[in-house]
Amino acid sequence: MKKNNTFIRNTINISLAFAWISVFTSVFDALIQIIATAPVADGGLGFYSTGKGVIMALDNILALFLLPLFGILSDRSRSRFGRRTPYILVFSIAAVVTWTLAGATLGLDSKWIFLILLGVTLSFNAMARPAALSLLPDVTPLSLRRKANAVTQIVSIIATVVGIGLCELKAVIGFQWIFMIDSAIMAVLIIIFAVTVRENKLVKEYNALPEVEKGADSETETFDFNVNRENLFRNKLLLLSAVFFFYVAFNGLVSSLSVYAEKVLVGLDKGGFTIPQLLCLVAACAAAVPVSKLSKKIKRRKLLITGLLIMLAAFVLAGLQRSLNAFMFISFLLAGGGYSVALVNLYPYVLELSDQNKIGFNTGLFNTVMTVAMVLTPIASGWLQDKLGYTVLFPYCIVALAISVLFLLFIKDAKTKAQPVGAQEAQTVDKPAIEISDDGDSGEYISSILK
Repeated sequence: MKKNNTFIRNTINISLAFAWISVFTSVFDALIQIIATAPVADGGLGFYSTGKGVIMALDNILALFLLPLFGILSDRSRSRFGRRTPYILVFSIAAVVTWTLAGATLGLDSKWIFLILLGVTLSFNAMARPAALSLLPDVTPLSLRRKANAVTQIVSIIATVVGIGLCELKAVIGFQWIFMIDSAIMAVLIIIFAVTVRENKLVKEYNALPEVEKGADSETETFDFNVNRENLFRNKLLLLSAVFFFYVAFNGLVSSLSVYAEKVLVGLDKGGFTIPQLLCLVAACAAAVPVSKLSKKIKRRKLLITGLLIMLAAFVLAGLQRSLNAFMFISFLLAGGGYSVALVNLYPYVLELSDQNKIGFNTGLFNTVMTVAMVLTPIASGWLQDKLGYTVLFPYCIVALAISVLFLLFIKDAKTKAQPVGAQEAQTVDKPAIEISDDGDSGEYISSILK
């Protein structure tokens, strides 16, 4: 019991390295789109939706270059504070400072200074993120990884809810104070992390564990590559296309949902604009464990198609509403459940079609496809909103999701087989197999690319 409590406490403390990023990102996603389109007289930037889309895409544009670069740098670093901790602390503190300064410039007729500070903050965020994501896998044995991921997700979700809830105070305290309070929360989380986490000590304890204790805790799913490689390539291409259009749909929605709620839904112009996001988040969290269990019993392709069809139906229902009524609540709860299916299964499904000797390459490929989609979709959806109005948002997302489902329908299920842990060592190069993670960690693919 004492050992378990220590493990949970250490995992929570390590998770704070990413919790501040979750608080920041939730405020960025919910609030910046409103600030970007609000009139200058009201403390906003006065951009059209296309300009708003460019600003919302900036985070992912920077991530394309900075995540792999600083992941490599932290991998190669050594210090008395550890490999990851210096990057986490230096860039986290820098992000808090520039985020605070960015908030202070709002309403001072200096939108370009604000945008520069915002870009610098996003850069510091991207520089800290690889180390923050990699620290937990560095010190957690595979036998405890699923439990650690669950704890990390809970911490991240709580941080996200805090950030989204803070945005609801916009009408009461204004944009500037939200930035100040958000920065204070981020600073507190970083300080607690700095005081409680001793990376080198944790790494030493991990390295002292017996090799058998570092291994996985259950059978792993493997893919037999003694099949037609043309079909593998075809399936992977179709799957990555489905991944692309899924993120076109979902990130297109997230990057415009706050503005849509204020401009289209009756009664949300003064507050409540984050409620749809909160509903989706709660549903995704509640569905994560059941979906993870279902993914072991139902083929991923069928489960993914089902989840995306649920999201599709939810988006159709939500697009017909003009107020935050019962149907809107139902639609976003359903959308969150469908999103959880995709979150848990998309990345493992890509790995099922990958040679274990090229897992790093395929992880990077998945991450690149996802990030490119998240860069393009805020700009594309913003441009359409400028041309056709805000109500085009849900039709745009519905079309993208429908295309994603179509790509999944053309995938032919490949044969997989269960393999006991340890048998992988006996495999030859001619018969590669890969381990599939069933933990559903939404950030795991990024950390694995940096390891």
